[in-house]
Amino acid sequence: MLYAGTNYHPHDWPRERWQRDIDLMKQASFNMVRLGHLCWDSFEPSEGKYTFEWFDEVMDLFAAAGIRVVLDIATRPAPTWLHKKYPEIDLTDAGGNRMEALTRYMEDVGHPVFQEYAYKFAETLIVRYRDHPALYAFGLCNEFGSGSPSFSIAARDRFQNWLADKYGTVDRLNRAWATQRWSRKLNSFRDVALPVSGSIKGAPERLLDMWRFYSDETLAFMHGLSRLVKRLAPSARETTNHWSENPGYGFDYLKQYGDIIDLPGIGFYPGTNPEDRRALTAACFFMDHRIGELGRPIWCLEFQTGDFGGYGSPRKAMRMYAYLSLLHRAQAVCAWTWRSMLGGEEQYVFGLVDHDGEPGWKYGEFKQIAEEFSLLKERGLPRSVTPDVAIAYSFESLKVAAGNPSYYKTDYTDQVLQAYETLELANLDCNIVNLRELRLNYKLLVVPGHVMMDDASAATIRAFVERGGTVVMTAYSAKVNAHNQVFDTALPGALSDVFGIRAGAFVRTRSHTPSENAGGLEKTELRLERERPIVAFGEREYEPPIDYYEIVETRTASAAASFVNTLERSPAITRNRYGKGEAIYVAVPASTAILQPLLASLYASLGIEPGPATPPGVAARMLEDGSTLYVNTTGEDRTVTLARPGKGLLSGAQYDGKLTLSAYEIDLLTT
Repeated sequence: MLYAGTNYHPHDWPRERWQRDIDLMKQASFNMVRLGHLCWDSFEPSEGKYTFEWFDEVMDLFAAAGIRVVLDIATRPAPTWLHKKYPEIDLTDAGGNRMEALTRYMEDVGHPVFQEYAYKFAETLIVRYRDHPALYAFGLCNEFGSGSPSFSIAARDRFQNWLADKYGTVDRLNRAWATQRWSRKLNSFRDVALPVSGSIKGAPERLLDMWRFYSDETLAFMHGLSRLVKRLAPSARETTNHWSENPGYGFDYLKQYGDIIDLPGIGFYPGTNPEDRRALTAACFFMDHRIGELGRPIWCLEFQTGDFGGYGSPRKAMRMYAYLSLLHRAQAVCAWTWRSMLGGEEQYVFGLVDHDGEPGWKYGEFKQIAEEFSLLKERGLPRSVTPDVAIAYSFESLKVAAGNPSYYKTDYTDQVLQAYETLELANLDCNIVNLRELRLNYKLLVVPGHVMMDDASAATIRAFVERGGTVVMTAYSAKVNAHNQVFDTALPGALSDVFGIRAGAFVRTRSHTPSENAGGLEKTELRLERERPIVAFGEREYEPPIDYYEIVETRTASAAASFVNTLERSPAITRNRYGKGEAIYVAVPASTAILQPLLASLYASLGIEPGPATPPGVAARMLEDGSTLYVNTTGEDRTVTLARPGKGLLSGAQYDGKLTLSAYEIDLLTT
């Protein structure tokens, strides 16, 4: 079954409006609504005083309408009364200043006092509504990973205890942190400080452990909420829309998701400009990231309808986004938000219903989505697939690369998205995986810019290739070990024998060029060299947009491609047989420009069947019943060449050899 609905905030609107809104949802064929998020103090306005009666009425109204409820356990943000009673749960900034709780997500998630009250509230909410006929699932709060870490004395003390548990002795910690550098040896775990003080940041080893610590606290709190739902409401599903990839905070979702997540969830925000291809690719990638290796459909618990000051996407683009999410294994889309915001930090975030309470044109478009979804339930949706390809993703590599921009000048997330886009262009499904614990079997494993290579991840790659798999790894990978120290062995660290190479030296394709300003004084600016390195691969030459390449020395590997206009003429791609499989190394950061021809050359020999052939900008997947769903993600007409005639289920059109989709249009081709 597919679900289409919205996020609704009844505490924002007068009681007499509730029934009108629910009637409009019913008329739009909505079958799901998400409630309860971001409003702890609407349920508990003061400590121990619960006012659930108003919400009982809301739940009863949705039950009568036959609309299923995803009920968020709104432990964040914490209410003002809790902040005032226990100011120690307030965030402390990097300068050591306690911050007032002025907006959302300003509580220290790892603080035991916050957790005590949050779990108590969660238990009360779960018990009250676990048997309500409208309830379908509980949401594990909202947007974990968003906000900021706390640099308080209490957080420092917890960090010290976390380190003591991890390392056991201060001698082991000193070795892991290379504290002999700059006279920073520790005599006790109590000597440890959080490695951020104002604008000053500490050594890379310390920073990585700090981010691991904050991540573990977030995961532990989420796991606690998940255990409460499973124990108190075993018949209810549970989900969450976290923000683990948040660059300022985030957490290591793939480390523990299998123990926490029942139904993976996400906020689907591709932006209001469909021509922003990176945003569109990122929105799809992180859907697959949430699924990981769970093999379950994903719920778009928030689905973009507008933006700050932006009424919405071009007409039909929102519907296009909905079908694009179906291609990526979605089962539910819940519009964010129902009614445009009147006040607060999200003022002028535009919803399906305008500020005056009247439906806008987006209401009609979402109504069309809901009605069409009900027609597709016999078509093998939500999609259930077993991909042959996996892409490795690493929260730790994200933090390592971001923490040392003087060397890692190519954004880690962008590298991962470049690899992902390569598969998107082939309409190929993939799983996003944690190298430390690969759960399923794949034919092809892509490892883009995996900066930090711990022992478990290296062992996974080694065993994968030994058993007969093919791995493609790109430059910047395996530079530092689990302690964020550069390997003192041949690079790629712990895997140079698997790839049969040594990657020591590298070149930056940037030069310092003098230029003149308006006053005639010379200054130095950075610009790309006129000639970027060109890669000769197969019968063609490729020019990836790079500013870095590695000078690879082959040991047991052979060169599969070379740079043709560099001084070294060194290999750009190497291949090495290892065990029953093959390890391929690309000497430039992950780029679609070079990965697309490389991976395309591997599919046939690996027995990987690419998806439906489409022109650029048209995404497509074949469904279980043999039909094919085509989605034109561009603002221009696109024509698909068909292998056989067919009929469009959504359009009713008959196609003979060609299928033309107008801007942002969709069709389901049956044969």
